[in-house]
Amino acid sequence: MTAGNVPVYMQTYKQLLKEIRDGVWKTGDRLPADMVFAKKLGINHLTLKKAMIRLAAEGYLTRTRGRGTFVADVLPKAKSLASGKRVAVIYDIVHESSFQSDIFLSIYKEVGEMGLNLELLSANQSRTTQFRQIISLFSDSDSAGCIVWSLMDLRQLEKLAAAKPQGYPLIFINHKPEQDIQGFDFSGYDDFGSGRRMGEYISSLGFKHCIICQAADYRKRITNLQRITGLRSSLKNPPELFCRYGADKQEPLLSFLQERKKQEKTAVVFIADTDYSASLNSLQQTQLTPFVFFTALAPCCRGILLSCKEMGTNAVKILKTRRNGDDSFSISLRAAGKII
Repeated sequence: MTAGNVPVYMQTYKQLLKEIRDGVWKTGDRLPADMVFAKKLGINHLTLKKAMIRLAAEGYLTRTRGRGTFVADVLPKAKSLASGKRVAVIYDIVHESSFQSDIFLSIYKEVGEMGLNLELLSANQSRTTQFRQIISLFSDSDSAGCIVWSLMDLRQLEKLAAAKPQGYPLIFINHKPEQDIQGFDFSGYDDFGSGRRMGEYISSLGFKHCIICQAADYRKRITNLQRITGLRSSLKNPPELFCRYGADKQEPLLSFLQERKKQEKTAVVFIADTDYSASLNSLQQTQLTPFVFFTALAPCCRGILLSCKEMGTNAVKILKTRRNGDDSFSISLRAAGKII
């Protein structure tokens, strides 16, 4: 990456888009073959191909195997960033409680203050449904942007990046897509910084040993990995990691805590507050001291509070920035954790 961490394919995309709009390449013009054109531009032909695919997805080019690449006969009209009035919020699944959650209420309030309407959609735990929901928004003249709790895989994200109209506000919330190269906007938690603060806090209280508990289901989740990395970076002694249990199968965790019940000066860190809640009765019968990353539950012991409300507010801040014309490759805002 160069030019402020903007990938070369995006720089090429923007350059070609400007040339098409400025009439350097006129409607119906045939572009040089990819290998020839890439050499002329001084880039790899695969990089050029990626930029071309995006321009074709947006309607500026037509690409046909055996015939070549042409500027479209009719160029798409640039969509006014402020034309739409409806902001879609897409959850992995919507429950009745979703409408009362801090994150939803914060988004609802901020969107309303912008004079826009909010639509809450459920993907019903289907990544295909979610992908199609977002694609349909790209051609919806009343769509003012989308905030999504993503389920999608890397293949779908790549297709989404190619299809997304320039300037369309698409903000991922809580879980960042796997590769920054996608250029998606993100509102989430400062997981690494929060983990580091948690480790410093535990060390300052004089704990000699630390056990980190997280369900095996979520070992590869980036939020968890960042919190654990932050913890490890600031603890005086290497922590013990226990993950031999499932989010819906807590019995191994409860047994483990009972095995360690007489262990003194030991901090037990729960990456998920739901795991702490499920093991509360077992913890009360031990000498272990719990520390929790609180996101869904009201704080009830020591730990770090990560504000869903702030994450929602930040998502709308990004939306507002995009609607005001910011064309940065990507925008990320992270809510800092607070010691409690």
